[in-house]
Amino acid sequence: MMKPLSIFSALTASVFLASCGQGDVLFADNAVINLSPVEGNPASGYMDLHGGRLDVELVGVTSDDVLRMEMHETVEENGMATMKPIKSVKIPRGKTVKFEPGGKHLMVWGVGGGSVKRGLLDMTLIYSNDDRIKIQAVVKKPGTPDEDSKKDAG
Repeated sequence: MMKPLSIFSALTASVFLASCGQGDVLFADNAVINLSPVEGNPASGYMDLHGGRLDVELVGVTSDDVLRMEMHETVEENGMATMKPIKSVKIPRGKTVKFEPGGKHLMVWGVGGGSVKRGLLDMTLIYSNDDRIKIQAVVKKPGTPDEDSKKDAG
């Protein structure tokens, strides 16, 4: 009797997993950290956040190889663009939210020399549903090709 139950369980699990499409999974990609050309100034970070089956919020981004990392948003006040820290970012179910120049972005202080040399920064994205997703961001030095397309005033 155990054998048919095991086969049924395996078939049920495979049908369930097959029904999960890319839109069912919370993930991030296209992460990049652009180092500042000015020593001591923060780097800027960009990425694409893809919502899963449920609405969630990104509530933090951390890395062991930086001094400080904050989520910011560029807003216009009195005709001037300014950056403000933000506590969280809503990621609607099945939608993509972009961290990009002129909008939401990361400000990153003190990227470690090891990450700069490797060209990669390990980061952890922390979500309101307690998911923690590890990603790697490409670390770009000033003047690197494609870096100009992701520049930020910060």
